[in-house]
Amino acid sequence: MTILTPKGYRPARQPASERPEAPAEESTPAVGPAPSVEAAAPEELQPEAPSEMAGQQIKLAFPPQLVGINCPNCGTPYPVQVFSIVDVGQDPVLKSILLSGQLNMAVCPRCGTGGAISSPLLYHDPAHSFLGIYVPEQVGVNRQQEVIGQLSKRLMDGLPPEARRGYMLTPKQFLSYQSLLEAVLEHEGVTREMIDRQRRQLQLLEQALIALQDPEGLRILAADRDADMDDEFFGLLQALASSAASSGDQESVASLMQLRERLIELTTWGQGVQKQRAAVAQLKANTTPSQLLDMVVAAENDRVVDALITAGRPLADYGFFQELTQRAESAKAQGNEVEAQRLMDLRSHILAFTQQLDQLQQAILQESSQLLSEILAASDIRQAVSERAALIDQNFLSVLAANLDQAERQGATAAVRRMQEVWDAAVAAIQEDAPPEFTFINQLLNAEYPGETRKLLSERRDQVTDQLIETMGALIKQLEGEADQELAARLRQIRSQAQLMR
Repeated sequence: MTILTPKGYRPARQPASERPEAPAEESTPAVGPAPSVEAAAPEELQPEAPSEMAGQQIKLAFPPQLVGINCPNCGTPYPVQVFSIVDVGQDPVLKSILLSGQLNMAVCPRCGTGGAISSPLLYHDPAHSFLGIYVPEQVGVNRQQEVIGQLSKRLMDGLPPEARRGYMLTPKQFLSYQSLLEAVLEHEGVTREMIDRQRRQLQLLEQALIALQDPEGLRILAADRDADMDDEFFGLLQALASSAASSGDQESVASLMQLRERLIELTTWGQGVQKQRAAVAQLKANTTPSQLLDMVVAAENDRVVDALITAGRPLADYGFFQELTQRAESAKAQGNEVEAQRLMDLRSHILAFTQQLDQLQQAILQESSQLLSEILAASDIRQAVSERAALIDQNFLSVLAANLDQAERQGATAAVRRMQEVWDAAVAAIQEDAPPEFTFINQLLNAEYPGETRKLLSERRDQVTDQLIETMGALIKQLEGEADQELAARLRQIRSQAQLMR
């Protein structure tokens, strides 16, 4: 059974052949906190509650406190966990949460309105001898020093005597949350210039999204700002799509991925991606290691080389490297030192890249295997899958399918039944969370071509929309980029059937 997880509609690993280097700024909240929801001052907070993150109980030196707030949009009261002290020396897990802009965020369970909570925050980084504090304007000037004193005392009391230092007696006060955050980022090697650059890229991305409905306007914008639409820009676009997918904002993800495909057609950066896709499209089911080597040697840059090696990794075996070495030695014997050196440099590059690929793949397999073990150990399979739905992707299904096949070969009927239950629950979770057109595409892929697919398309002609055709097109390019030519060809046939019904 073919099941495509909606890459671009939920967090998924982008093919390495098209994945830009992640800019350092990606961990930076680009424009500071969202409109704030007012919270109580420290002494008005309720008793401290243990923190629970990512479904696991984590013991923190300075746990959050429960605050009751009212939604500014619909007035619904609800509790939120608020951190008033972040000591990354004792609670390092909080650093990434802070830098990703997720610390002290409130989202209304009724209407979804969210924003940053305006509350005092003391930040301590002993590695840099840094102690900074932000106290919002809502706390009166006369009480600010009192708040600073209270939080400083809590920090000192929570530290062992030998960890207390003189700089802790005079925390640096910041007038805004953003300025505190920027000071923290500077210690992480993220400069103000880098933050400003990401802000500009976000503004450009917003402009591009607005222009998405105006093809000519988008073309003009892409031509005018071509130099700014680089690795970092597309990395930011992908990061925002993943973030939107995590929050279930399918409409935003669809727009972002549609924008990405359009900009690939319109930008210099996109021309590079098109070359990578064209190179990978040359790989067939019967391609030999020697033929892959011919393509790699003829590739015009390292990105095309990486795309070919990513898609054809099984072909880059011992014989592949042996032949590459022989070609280099042959060039040297013929007196072509430049070509010999180029081929040896290419060999070194591919060796390093394949090692990275193998390490990544091993990590992915380990993650998926661990996830499968956790689900199989659960008393309620469907509930276990539901709780981990955000982690179910194509990699997980591949690991599950391999284990299921092995169990069937070994005749382990009990294991087969249990893993089949996991499979059914995982597929149901994917289809439940996927956009309607993606569910329809999966059903078409599992129908017999051409008779059953034509019947399905005819019966559900109202679902054969421009969005469906565009999604199919994007999936075909993605499958070609991953060297799944057979499935890409099948989907292309179905897409042609669908186009005839428009």
